[in-house]
Amino acid sequence: MSEESKERRRPAARSSGEQGPVTYYDVLDLDRDATPDEIKASYYKLAREHHPDVASEDPEKAQKFALISQAYRVLSDPQRRHQYDRTLPQKSYPLRHPTPEKIWRESTDVVLIRSDRFGPLNQAMQAAVPITLDDDLLVITMPGSERHLAGHMQTAANRNAIVNALELTSGQRLDFRIIDGTTVEEWEALKAGEVKARESASRARAGTRAAEPRSSVTVGEGPWDEVIQRIHRQYQQLPKRQYPQSKARYLREALSWIAANDDELRYQENFDEDVHERALARAIERLASVLDLPPVVVAMQFENMKRAGEV
Repeated sequence: MSEESKERRRPAARSSGEQGPVTYYDVLDLDRDATPDEIKASYYKLAREHHPDVASEDPEKAQKFALISQAYRVLSDPQRRHQYDRTLPQKSYPLRHPTPEKIWRESTDVVLIRSDRFGPLNQAMQAAVPITLDDDLLVITMPGSERHLAGHMQTAANRNAIVNALELTSGQRLDFRIIDGTTVEEWEALKAGEVKARESASRARAGTRAAEPRSSVTVGEGPWDEVIQRIHRQYQQLPKRQYPQSKARYLREALSWIAANDDELRYQENFDEDVHERALARAIERLASVLDLPPVVVAMQFENMKRAGEV
């Protein structure tokens, strides 16, 4: 057998407890998009551990070293690597070395392969930029020119497809959140602000501020939570909700609840415009999610009804 044939030959099959064939990427503990530097670094690390000078009395390690060398010869040569990649089956997950960027890129591919949502969702996911992975939450942002596409990732069907893809590629159950910031520091500041707001609201609800005027943070919590709960509760009781005309009537009714809450809270003491607008956006986004609509469409209907004096 020629040297070239040996290099193109697949490694041996996995053990019975694993799935799919072992690839040269598995041998070097790499993901399929590994860079030349990552390939080289992994090879040198593994070669030191399995080199015959180190493991001369261990035939299994010597055999492993030969396989490591064979994998490196193929993957370190761009042409041979390209030819080898063409022989491989579809990518396998989860990723060996997941990063926010890799998880999002691979999840984008998975969503688009598994669904027929090739329009705005395609554009939105490709435009989105991952910022950080915070426990089980992938934090992403949208560039200013593409921010209008964010709503397409928030509809119920699309969000579910993305979450499933995140779990497949990362190996853990992940959710995602779109924020206005672009750095980890801005995300940490946002989290700290939300924690402070929740703590303030909790103290207010417990009566520690009973003698004080209602704070803007509390205004953004309790009443809006009640509206959101009503949106979910009433939708579950909506007759014939499989019909678009039923959903359209429900949309107008739910927007009237949101508008009434909006008007009432704007005239309270210590009104905070920023806090209020965030809470209003949250209610609109939740209604959009229930109806499987882009939030911007629901927001446009809300604005149109207000201008027409219908709410």
